[in-house]
Amino acid sequence: MELPTFLAAKEALINMRHRNVRKNVEDNECFKWCILRALHPVKKDSQRITKELKEQAESFNFDGIEFPASLKDINKFEKQNPEISVNVLGYEEEGKKTIFPLRISKAKDREHEVNLLLLEDKHYVLIKSLSRLLTKQLSKCNGKRHFCLRCLNSFTTKEVLDKHHEYCENHA
Repeated sequence: MELPTFLAAKEALINMRHRNVRKNVEDNECFKWCILRALHPVKKDSQRITKELKEQAESFNFDGIEFPASLKDINKFEKQNPEISVNVLGYEEEGKKTIFPLRISKAKDREHEVNLLLLEDKHYVLIKSLSRLLTKQLSKCNGKRHFCLRCLNSFTTKEVLDKHHEYCENHA
């Protein structure tokens, strides 16, 4: 699935290419490939699914996950892989182009936190820069911002964001 032009222009996402060339079909495992790329970043051709990335998949538990993965499958994935938390944002293109929280992990303080963007309820894309993705939508500032995924407020420093988290997580 190609990224909408608005999102592609931000250069904040990695859209994994998961086509089985031999069979000329999509493998529908974009969730898996995004998780793996987040945990094993590369500088060049980060959208490619390499033999090495496929081998790295063996070290994670994807048992019982149906692809394309649903938000419920992500709960199961987090239980099976206690070192990873997964947050999912949604995107709406109609009218004003909007990015919004769909699933914010309740699993805190895990070794790895992965942020994904879900397009059309079926295709996951890895968010490599939350600041770049959200800054123009939520702030008039051009510099790097730190975002609370729960309420999408932005802050100038990580320290201010951490103080905000203490408040935000205890209030509806």
